[in-house]
Amino acid sequence: MSRYNFFLRTSNVLAFILVIAVNSVVNFKGDPPKSDEPVNNATQFSGNWTVPETYLLPADYTFGIWGLIYTLLFGFIIYQWFESAQDATIDGIKFYHVIASILNISWSLIWGDSKIRILIDAFVLAALFAVTYKAYYNLKTHYPPKNNSDRLFIHYPFTIYAAWTLISTILNFWAAIPLLNNVFFSTIAIIGLGIAGHDYNKNHDNRSHDVVYSATIAWALIGIAVRQQDTLAILIASSVSSGVILGGILRVWYTQVHAYWELRRNRLRGIDESDPLIP
Repeated sequence: MSRYNFFLRTSNVLAFILVIAVNSVVNFKGDPPKSDEPVNNATQFSGNWTVPETYLLPADYTFGIWGLIYTLLFGFIIYQWFESAQDATIDGIKFYHVIASILNISWSLIWGDSKIRILIDAFVLAALFAVTYKAYYNLKTHYPPKNNSDRLFIHYPFTIYAAWTLISTILNFWAAIPLLNNVFFSTIAIIGLGIAGHDYNKNHDNRSHDVVYSATIAWALIGIAVRQQDTLAILIASSVSSGVILGGILRVWYTQVHAYWELRRNRLRGIDESDPLIP
């Protein structure tokens, strides 16, 4: 293993440890709840925080996805040391995980009870989304999974991370800019998320479908529908959008299963036709 490879992998480990440590301190320090906090930090780990109510704020349980993201990233931190993960880690993810961790920590530390801090946090989250999406794009385009371990510990962490930071960025902008927080703009945003989620169920430039990215967006939309059920336009938009995404996912699964059985049947038919005749 070269010095560069060792340094990169070690940096990934240290960055992950710092993210977990800082987020734990920020979310469990026991400060009294405040009335005007960023949406993301308010609902990640502790139910004691109060948040500014917006039309895009999903149900509290949806933020449990951060636990899944960090669990999968922990798997990545371990799996990156295996030889089979070298190309994707060194040439695909590069230092994007380290940069994303720095932005994640900055987001947690900037968090506060003023609109300006929430707005700054939103821009930090936008940068975090750009970085995680770049890692996701590299993996998706140039380093497709070679096995289930690649899929689970390399692709899934950065796919869900990128999709959820997109959601988090939008939530923070809605919490920071009151002008955006109305039924019209919120409905437009939900429809846009629905289109984006459905779009990832399609093939583009010979790249395969990405139901995980789509499902992450659908998860947020379902949470919005649950929390905002008293606002009819938001309820309809989020329910229909999530339904369209989930319908697309089911269509992809059906197509894949059907193709698998067709291939299997054709192979069996080929074997039968090649069998010698018994005299």
